[in-house]
Amino acid sequence: MANEKKPTILEILAKPDRREGVFKRESAKEADRTVEISFSSEEPVERWYGMEILSHAKGAVNLDRLKSGRANLLVNHDPNNWVGVIESARVDEDKIARAVVRFGNSVRANEIFRDVREGILSSVSVGYSRDAMKLTKAGKEEPDEYTVTRWTPFETSLVTIPADTKVGVGRAAEGSHQSAAAAARKEQQMNAAEEAAAAAAAAVAVVDKPLINPVEVEKLRRRGIENLCKANKLDDVTRDHWITTGASMDVVAEQMLGIMEERGRENPQSASKLGLSKKEIKRFSLCRAIDACGSQNMGLAPFEAECSAEIGKKLGRVSDRNKFFVPFEVQQRADRTPVEDLAYQLIKRDLTVAAGSGGGFLVETANMGFIELLRNRSVVLSMGARRLTGLTGNVSIPKQTVAATAFWLATEATSITESQQTFAQIALVPKTVGGYTEISRLLLLQSDPSAEGLVKSDLAAVVSLAVDVAALNGSGASGQPTGIIGTAGIGGVTGTSLAYPGVIEFMTDTATGNALFDASGFVTTPTVAGLLKQRLKTAAIPGYVWEGKLLDGTIDGYRAMASNQMPAANMLFGDFSQVILAEWGVLEVEVNPYANFQAGIVGVRAMYSIDIGVRYPSAFSLATTIT
Repeated sequence: MANEKKPTILEILAKPDRREGVFKRESAKEADRTVEISFSSEEPVERWYGMEILSHAKGAVNLDRLKSGRANLLVNHDPNNWVGVIESARVDEDKIARAVVRFGNSVRANEIFRDVREGILSSVSVGYSRDAMKLTKAGKEEPDEYTVTRWTPFETSLVTIPADTKVGVGRAAEGSHQSAAAAARKEQQMNAAEEAAAAAAAAVAVVDKPLINPVEVEKLRRRGIENLCKANKLDDVTRDHWITTGASMDVVAEQMLGIMEERGRENPQSASKLGLSKKEIKRFSLCRAIDACGSQNMGLAPFEAECSAEIGKKLGRVSDRNKFFVPFEVQQRADRTPVEDLAYQLIKRDLTVAAGSGGGFLVETANMGFIELLRNRSVVLSMGARRLTGLTGNVSIPKQTVAATAFWLATEATSITESQQTFAQIALVPKTVGGYTEISRLLLLQSDPSAEGLVKSDLAAVVSLAVDVAALNGSGASGQPTGIIGTAGIGGVTGTSLAYPGVIEFMTDTATGNALFDASGFVTTPTVAGLLKQRLKTAAIPGYVWEGKLLDGTIDGYRAMASNQMPAANMLFGDFSQVILAEWGVLEVEVNPYANFQAGIVGVRAMYSIDIGVRYPSAFSLATTIT
């Protein structure tokens, strides 16, 4: 490296990296399908810029992503080849980072888990971004030594390249002495998950030393925009516009969301959209496809089988005799006769799902298309959440977390103390939800459109309600996305004897975080709405806290909705347009012909992939245990 220009810390920070480790075959637990892995230590590793030490001091490793339940276990860092999820992560006293991964139940996951148990696969690699680092030893004849003081692992992979057999972390395969040119060539080969991490790292990270000068800030802004456009497949014209106009990363994020929303409307669910004609859309029968799957003879539904095969070809997947994919146009289809359509326009009524607590006003009796039922009648989307549709890879959206600081100058000779903005990212990765229902074989054999609509509505209801609950209160574990309530950084209001002063506190809470917007609103349960409908504002201010209808009213001029989707005794206030519902739009239906063999009952499972992201947690505030 003596003849090469040394890279700056910012240039190093802008590149994600990998390290490899090992796990013991004995750590694989057959019963719960888990394996414990060690993925990093403070062992120095040679990189293209020098020797690197990953600090494992308290607070140095940001394990939020790995602990959230949103980090997947991949094979060879391929985001389309995921076989499990990271259940937990920790840094032990021996300064080794470890994680417990749980394998899924797919055919691919079973194959990989079997190889792990039998000792065929024993190497693991972690992808990570450097958030802050410093030069700890300048070498003369030996390479420089850098310590990464803050870093974030974002995924782990089982790899076929053998790792070092040292305890803890072995040397990464790419960790050999590389030139800057070789590193640049390698960067072009990064997969989608690494590109998303690069976008966040390049968007501006907090650096210990040295301070950033304006030239480096501009260089990093350009690099961040380039990586974002590459990761999210935005065109060069858009990229160049943002760069030449000096757009801030916050502006870039907002405009990027608008572009992706519009792109989804223009070309939604590209993998499952086949361009079917109106006649072909009407011809496709869910009942016939389910019946054919139940009989394990797709020849009974040749048109449906052809559509499913075409979607599978786009996805690189094969639909077997028990499974088929539903075209996007069919998901949108409204199964109504002209008379039913007129009746639908004149009157709507609520459908009770098993009981009032099963979803209430969220499900209509009208046989709307699958996706319409999912989208238009859910609480979160009705309150204004933004949809990103037609996604194929992981999505990374930047957000500003810390603003630069202004300084007053005491004299004309006073120097301005340098400060900088800090950016993070929202990483959206597919989470799959499934709904299961049982249908009689007699119903499947009926050709009446009402039977078709009943089957579709039943499938839609179980999935749509699950998505809505996840957006509100997803745990972030066991395959669920992290919902609004579980997002770190949202505000809180005391729920005890909640009255008008407490309602005002919701607004002051979000306003304190500069996030009180006109589009904000309240979501709570019917029980809480009933309480507030009976509580006067104050003796001096006429009216009740909750005004209007019980399920759809107003509070102090803000929209208010009530639904059993919300946890009991909870109320959430905020701007729901800051919530992103990302959709990877292929509806997959699998049939079990033996759910109840004696009665001729067929089990049907529908699966759909989504993720939830909250752009600004400070835009929300929550009250619990409301009395």
